[in-house]
Amino acid sequence: MSFVAITHAGAQTPPAEPAAPPAPATPAEPRGPSRFHYGVRFGPSFTTLTSVETFDDTAEPAAFEPTMNFGGFFNFALTGMLSLQPEVLFAAKGERIRDKGAPPVITPSGEEKPAAADRVILVRYLELPILFRLSKRTHENTSLYIVVGPAIAFRRNAVIREVVDSGRQEDIEAEVTTGDLSYIAGAGLQHRRWLVDARFVRGTRNIAVDPFPAPVKTGAFSVLMGVRF
Repeated sequence: MSFVAITHAGAQTPPAEPAAPPAPATPAEPRGPSRFHYGVRFGPSFTTLTSVETFDDTAEPAAFEPTMNFGGFFNFALTGMLSLQPEVLFAAKGERIRDKGAPPVITPSGEEKPAAADRVILVRYLELPILFRLSKRTHENTSLYIVVGPAIAFRRNAVIREVVDSGRQEDIEAEVTTGDLSYIAGAGLQHRRWLVDARFVRGTRNIAVDPFPAPVKTGAFSVLMGVRF
């Protein structure tokens, strides 16, 4: 009787419920756009110096000096359309000069023109712009922007060299201060990873160790192209 009762009781035990199916995986949250970018940039710069006679009392200004800038930048998004953009650039600023009172050049047509420059005052810098960038998206992958801010520059070397033979030069490093401070204002266009901007750079400090007969300040108009990573 005991065996029958136990068997009967076992027969009445309900079957185990099936295991619940696993919950579907929650999709990952989509990542927003990166708040940090970096890149490289390069381009021509058309540069000037005021009061060139301070470095060479026999000279007068003849023309701007074209140079090349190259370096890199970082961009940190701050809020909305505003970002901070520090840069590191190898830059040079200078002025083409000629002798005071140099005789004019007579063209084949008989026209009289000032004598061409025969020398260049050139100061090379490591320049550190610290810019605020304000961007406005115009299309899905295109935006316009403006940049403003100061730039600190550290002198690398300074020379007066000949235009025709750049190897013939005079070192004037001792006559040029070790640094410069400028302000920058410009505007540009970015399409996908590519960007280009034009900017004015105006020096605010005298760069001559002995500012006689007048202080010397730098200036430039630059067109910089680049790619963002």
